[in-house]
Amino acid sequence: MCGMCANFLDAGAFCEKCVSAVETEDFVAAQSNKLNKVEIDLVLSKHAEDKEAERAGVEKRKDGLVLWLGFGGSSAMIFVSLLLYAFPMLFQFDAEAAAAFEASQALEECRLVFEQIGYQLEYGEDPNPALQCADSNVPNIVERQGDTVRVSHPNPGQYGLSAIYVSTETHEVVLEG
Repeated sequence: MCGMCANFLDAGAFCEKCVSAVETEDFVAAQSNKLNKVEIDLVLSKHAEDKEAERAGVEKRKDGLVLWLGFGGSSAMIFVSLLLYAFPMLFQFDAEAAAAFEASQALEECRLVFEQIGYQLEYGEDPNPALQCADSNVPNIVERQGDTVRVSHPNPGQYGLSAIYVSTETHEVVLEG
């Protein structure tokens, strides 16, 4: 400090020459701190950007994985559903249950054939001789008594029934058993 200190700063009282030197030192120190801080901030921001990019990449991969799992899972469910629809006995291992299911399916198909014959009788048409159950190689029995026409299955015993028929009186398939 010189002897002619007349200016007062935060650090003390100084002369004009000393004030300039102290202000220059303060300015240089402030700029140096800024540069150091900017470099540190650049390093920290670069590190933060890298972390954010890595996190975004992981999230994108998770999203893609979830989408592919959803697509694959729904495709598998549709495939299994269609497989079970096409082959209902595929996963049944009980032979008796499988045989009972097959018998009920055969009876239902035969009933549908006789239902179609019933529609023909209802419309006043003669029954088509080509319409017969798949298990039967003998034509259906057609009986006429006056205005009444009755079409019967030739062998209803193969379904465990005593009669399968349709007539102009009922128009509905009768299963007697």
